[in-house]
Amino acid sequence: MLKVGLVGYGFMGHMHADCYLASGEAKVAAVADIQSSRRDEAAAAFGCEVFDSLESLLDSVDVDIVDICLPTGLHESHAVLALERGKHTICEKPMALTVEACDRVIEAAGKSSAKAMVAHVIRFWPEYQVVKRIVDSGEIGAVQWVKAKRLSPLPMWSYEGWMIDPVRSGGAIFDMAIHDVDFIAHLIGPPGKITSIGGPMASGGDSVLSLGSDHANGAKSCVEVSFALPPGFPFTMGLLVVGERGTIRFDSSQTPALVVYPTSGGSYVPDVPKPGVGLATKSAGNIADLGGYLNEIKYFLDCIKSDKTPDLVTLNDAREAVRTCLASKQSLASGETIVL
Repeated sequence: MLKVGLVGYGFMGHMHADCYLASGEAKVAAVADIQSSRRDEAAAAFGCEVFDSLESLLDSVDVDIVDICLPTGLHESHAVLALERGKHTICEKPMALTVEACDRVIEAAGKSSAKAMVAHVIRFWPEYQVVKRIVDSGEIGAVQWVKAKRLSPLPMWSYEGWMIDPVRSGGAIFDMAIHDVDFIAHLIGPPGKITSIGGPMASGGDSVLSLGSDHANGAKSCVEVSFALPPGFPFTMGLLVVGERGTIRFDSSQTPALVVYPTSGGSYVPDVPKPGVGLATKSAGNIADLGGYLNEIKYFLDCIKSDKTPDLVTLNDAREAVRTCLASKQSLASGETIVL
């Protein structure tokens, strides 16, 4: 049984903790959080030791894995510390807020014997995995256009509102669009150019539309993201993949959510295998379904047990997603198309 030191026991920390429990292959042995109420909650839930910092956790408990679920601006320092201590490290996305910070994490990983992965969960999300398999099979031919969306009310559940603070979170581009930026790169390669419009909204969040071009196969992409919708608006994620011989549509607000439309006519609903693990124990946040998160956690645990470097999402993939998001922010600020 692998022992996990979990850093940050907020919304995402709860998700990851529930996944370790559901996996049957790891246990939360220790939790670090600056809030005493969170520490008390974790101790009651898992019977684990609790600390107010990662450093004190590592000095006191022999864990195999450090799982980082902290505000984005803290990812680099904690990942580097964990890797320097020789601990397998999984860090919530984004890896960091700058390419230079990503490079420092990659350097630390290169010097460590431990495994390291950034938790780009959409690569593990059941519907998106089916989309990837269909595209890779050649069923819809060469991809010509990809449009992704991720729409959310203002995320007021985060500690001290860090998610809506662009300095700490990077705003909607870094916290939400990065999911789609990364998956599109997974599907058709990263864009060579990017153009973005949008910006802050009256609600306090931001909305951005980013157009990508010069993907490796010549395809175009569009990512629509908003952190500025009213409280009653349902969190929605979607994907439209247009190929030469068919189109795939995924929309979490529709039933069925995933449909394939061949150009020869008709449509069909592909089978989507999902882990039957239910919902997270903590409901605050935009998604409670553990399925994709459990796939992600189990993949990382399997890599550790088999002594395999994670390659479904690499550290360089995570760095590329940050680089693309920075280009989107640069385009937003300058009004110009940015060449990556």
